[in-house]
Amino acid sequence: MKYLLILFFCIFLSSDDDDIVVRKTIDSDVYKNSSNSFCKPKPSPTDGSWFEDFVTPALSKKEWNYSVSNGFFDDGEYISGWGNGEIQYYTNPKKNNNKNTTKNLFIENGFLKIQPIKNKRTVKGFKFTSARINTKGLKEFTYPAEISICFKVPRGIGFWPAFWLMPTEDITWPQGGEIDILENRGRITNISSSALHFGKKYNDKSTLVGEVLIPTYANFQDAFHSVTLKWKKDKLSFYLDNNLIPYFEINKSHPEFEKYEFPFNRSFYMILNVAVGGKYDDYWVDESAFCNNAACSNKDLPDMHRFLIDWIEYREL
Repeated sequence: MKYLLILFFCIFLSSDDDDIVVRKTIDSDVYKNSSNSFCKPKPSPTDGSWFEDFVTPALSKKEWNYSVSNGFFDDGEYISGWGNGEIQYYTNPKKNNNKNTTKNLFIENGFLKIQPIKNKRTVKGFKFTSARINTKGLKEFTYPAEISICFKVPRGIGFWPAFWLMPTEDITWPQGGEIDILENRGRITNISSSALHFGKKYNDKSTLVGEVLIPTYANFQDAFHSVTLKWKKDKLSFYLDNNLIPYFEINKSHPEFEKYEFPFNRSFYMILNVAVGGKYDDYWVDESAFCNNAACSNKDLPDMHRFLIDWIEYREL
């Protein structure tokens, strides 16, 4: 059976924060066939699984919360920009909104869409608004399991879409760990990344990053792709689309876990968001790349400037 011809090239990179970065390039004949989706097959709900495919226009209040504002409190101190220098204000629905959606986050044609907006008038003092939702206190996820997402990311300098996990317990970051299943930079079409954050405190930590690079003609902004986290005790592996070889794999024997505790054998909750600016891409923002109202009427192709999620699956192994 012909499956995938995959060539992996491994490059070790450095970053301003001393992150340990590995980049793998995937060259596959499969990507040469034009398609609007390279996602692995859409799963059917089964016992031991949780499946979200956004088929109704309302976002479930039983499964999703909204995060609000431009930061958080840590030991009584307010940390603006979510600790990353982000310049958006996260909004939430009005009380009489039966759909549980906003102008920054809505469901349309079976897709969850998150769109940052550059507003004519500031909101809480911020020019940009966006959305961030999570399952904290509603649904939690743990190993052994697979978590998959089928998605397409926005195009433009300053977009920072992400799908990630944080510990269910209230543990000071980064002691409890953070699992970034996917992050993308809006100015780079064909690279997606995953990351693991862990350590003792903010200035005594480690970050392991796995980047995957694909051909530009099959990029993450023009076509849907899927990322799957295969999560086992003491081991995390990340896969793109139907590829059988992980582009990023970390286990407890990694040298960094001689210095720090391996914190990923616990329960986590999911987060989906699109940030604007921030240190992930050196604070670069092209304001003209963003929608300027709920309908994104200033753009010929509004969905090119939105984070689109087709489906998410959690499946026990």
